[in-house]
Amino acid sequence: MSEYKHQHPIMIVVETFKSIIYSLPPIFFFVLSLRDELAGMDFSFLVWIAIIFLILLLLYSATKWYLYTYQYEEGYFHIKKGLLFKKERSIKRERVQTVNVRTNILLKLLGVASVQVKTAGSGMESELTLTAVTIDETQKIKAHLEKHKPNKSQKIFPDDSITETDEKEINTYRISPWNLFLAGATSGRFMLLFSIIAAAFSQIYPYIPETYLRLVLEQIIPESGVNMIFLVIIMLILLLISWILSTIVFMIRYANFTLIRQDDSLKISWGIIEQKEYNLDLNRVQALSVQDGLLRQPFGLCSISAEVAGGSSEKQDYITRLYPLLRFSELPKFLEDILPEYSMPTDDNMVPLPSRSRKRYIIRSSIPVLLVVLLFQMIPYGWISLLLLPPAFLLGLSRYNTGRTAVRNKQLTFRFRNIHRYHVFILKNHIQSMQISTNPFQRRSDLSTVKVSVLSSPAGKDFKVADVDNEENKNIWQWFSRK
Repeated sequence: MSEYKHQHPIMIVVETFKSIIYSLPPIFFFVLSLRDELAGMDFSFLVWIAIIFLILLLLYSATKWYLYTYQYEEGYFHIKKGLLFKKERSIKRERVQTVNVRTNILLKLLGVASVQVKTAGSGMESELTLTAVTIDETQKIKAHLEKHKPNKSQKIFPDDSITETDEKEINTYRISPWNLFLAGATSGRFMLLFSIIAAAFSQIYPYIPETYLRLVLEQIIPESGVNMIFLVIIMLILLLISWILSTIVFMIRYANFTLIRQDDSLKISWGIIEQKEYNLDLNRVQALSVQDGLLRQPFGLCSISAEVAGGSSEKQDYITRLYPLLRFSELPKFLEDILPEYSMPTDDNMVPLPSRSRKRYIIRSSIPVLLVVLLFQMIPYGWISLLLLPPAFLLGLSRYNTGRTAVRNKQLTFRFRNIHRYHVFILKNHIQSMQISTNPFQRRSDLSTVKVSVLSSPAGKDFKVADVDNEENKNIWQWFSRK
């Protein structure tokens, strides 16, 4: 049993900085509501108020640091905290789902990192966070909670020169800089950034002097009456800027991405500015999802995620992402090296949708767009909306051609398309429930929809393929219900 310990004193600075950040919105609105009264006050008086406020925050953080202690013994992790309302908590090691480690450039220079322990359950009580502990202490906590001895030869955040550990490693995958660039360039996140930049530009545009705008117009578009072309050029420039920025942000976020299969767990680490590392117990993986993004599929690229059971209700995107980018042709080898429990069936081993399903997929994709087109006919130039019909038709046809199912040993495989294409691999013992449903229109064509549910955080996850031949659904049902 270890003695009760305090976190690193740098926690006082980190907590004070967080408190200042959280205080900025209410302070801003308070100052805004009393701006006339504050304008008449002496500036030095306001400075003293800010200094006193900062001192109070430092005292609060120092008290929080002093009263927050932790201790670990065989099978348990204990914490004590609180001044007026004291709180003690003990966590059994068997309830620990993951131990996540985060740091950034500044904390790494100081030799500290934050540790987040996720346990089974939901809500705030399912998590425990140590804001700042030394790297050596981080290794000891992870070793205690993850039931293995610390390996001093392995760095918490591995780089290209990582030393092989003494523990059994099945394989290690690291994403190359070129693949990392491709992952960022084809992630599609630039559209969100584009909308933000466009909104910001719309607010700045009225304040740009008219003489500057006229000068730009004359340089780019000599003729008059072509403001629409100028607007299109501006939008394209903003789109290019958004794409460049989103790619850079993605590359910085997932730099040095490393995936290691070690015994019955996956070790994942990544990041430059903010570095993260965690262990994922394979017993928590309920399904694998391979996504071929709309921008990635033409280049034969995909990303791999996992549906994970347990943990808290917060968004866990960084936990479920297993690998940001992989060539689809390399997927079978990846599964063999990292996740041999799963296998990638070939197209010949998968059952396609029957031809009588084709019209149903096309109709489902085309009807909503057709209604929009009819509404647009009531406005000038509404005929332009007719250009939406061919893409809707092709999307429905592509969804039909994509849909496939396969049952192989203890694995069920679905392939389907929304906008992106997905391959989903589910082991039989991870399926929580299966449902075969048929509506009156499907019944006429001897079709039905198969849907399976698995455990996943923060809620359950469903996967389905529509308009499957009844005979194939019968085979899937017998495979699932057979002991």
